[in-house]
Order: sequence, then C-alpha cells, then structure tokens
Amino acid sequence: MPTDRGLVVARRGNVVTVQVQPQEGCASCALSEFCVGSKQDTPTVKATASSEIAQGDIVEVSLDDSLLLKATAIIYGIPLVAFLVGVLGGYLYVTLVLPSPAVSMAVPVIAGFLMLIPGVLVSRRAGERLNPTATVVRKLDQKPSTQP
Repeated sequence: MPTDRGLVVARRGNVVTVQVQPQEGCASCALSEFCVGSKQDTPTVKATASSEIAQGDIVEVSLDDSLLLKATAIIYGIPLVAFLVGVLGGYLYVTLVLPSPAVSMAVPVIAGFLMLIPGVLVSRRAGERLNPTATVVRKLDQKPSTQP
C-alpha cells in the first residue's frame, strides 16, 4: 500500500480530513484525482482514524490497493472495451453490409473511435462515484515544514 504524509485539518467522528503533501509524480498521474481526492490547490483526502488522531497532527495515510486497481479498471478498462466494441461492430457491419474493400478498413476504425467517446464519458461518471476513503496508518512526531 502506498502511503502519503499529510496534515489533519478537520475531524468528524472517526473520519478525518487530511491535507496531503503532493509528490512530484502526482501532477502527471491519471489517477491523481483518486489518490488525493480533490482537484484543489491543496489536495485533501478523507480517512478513517483512531480517536488519538486530532486536528493539527501530521499523519501517514494509505489508500487500499484494491481501490487503486478498481480506479485503474474504470479509467482505462471502460474506454478500451467501448473502443473494441466499436471496432468489432464496425467490422461486423462491413462484412455483412458493405462488400467494397476500399471502405472496409475505415469503418471499423471510425466506429471504434466513435464508441470511445461514450466510453470515456461513462468511465468519468463511474470514477466520480468511486468515493475513495483512505486509512490513517500512523501518527508522525514531526512538525510540518514551513518551507515553500
């Protein structure tokens, strides 16, 4: 399980809001919205925590590996399946309806890319409903750095 450090900024029951310190690779990662749970300048994530964790504590949080696998399957798998359905549907259409070999190569490719559009839209909507919740692994003893 990958872990990130962050500052607890709020607490409600057994759930804390942690302001995560983004790492260098986060900006280019396609899964960053799931890891940090936000698209704001100061990314935050909701995490379950024990009662000893209070606002202002520096903690280490972790997302479950199954959540990362599920997010990856949603973000990449759904559009891939939609593209393949379009290509296979276009190929089937060409073999049953169009006997012309000049058009027979273009139709499956065009159909694949046309099906990619709803595939991406569906994966975005499914990704928004994923609702990632992390777990506080441990409380760290150090204070947050004040350097920019």
